[in-house]
Amino acid sequence: MDEVDKKIVAMLQKDGRVSLSRIAKQLGLSHVAVGKRIEKLCRDLVKVSAGINAKKIGFRVAIVNAEVESPEILQELLEKFSKCPRIVFLTTTTGAYNLMSIMIAEDADTLDAILQICSIRSQKGIRRSEAIVGETPKVPEYLLIPIVDKKEEDAPCGINCGKCARYKEKRCLGCPATIYYRGPL
Repeated sequence: MDEVDKKIVAMLQKDGRVSLSRIAKQLGLSHVAVGKRIEKLCRDLVKVSAGINAKKIGFRVAIVNAEVESPEILQELLEKFSKCPRIVFLTTTTGAYNLMSIMIAEDADTLDAILQICSIRSQKGIRRSEAIVGETPKVPEYLLIPIVDKKEEDAPCGINCGKCARYKEKRCLGCPATIYYRGPL
């Protein structure tokens, strides 16, 4: 990525809908040249996507660190939770814990329900875990939150929200990947 590419990426980060013509004008290039550069960037390095304003929805976040018993269980959890629409960040780590996720929820009750019932920390094969709960994120303002098209009976983690006591008591909005979800997404 050269200096021109960096300027293009910076402009796209500021406004993903900025026109090729506007970028071209600011950089002194043709719109065709800018289009080719963006095409190459998107093929190799960059993804232009839509983020959701976390503050407007009132999202809360939780960082969940976990110590997973074995590499096999770690791989299973990575696969299972990579499909969770509430996880915005998932990675392996070094140190006291070997798995970290950042989860989002629309309100404190839903976040509490997730942490207690259907997060990584409640899965088999977890030796210990730590959850750090936060308010609406300040940065980034817009989060890449998956919008699920096809709703299922069970959540990707295997939980059926319709059978969950917290869901029935209206203390959880349910999983956005299920037919039970009653939140804004």
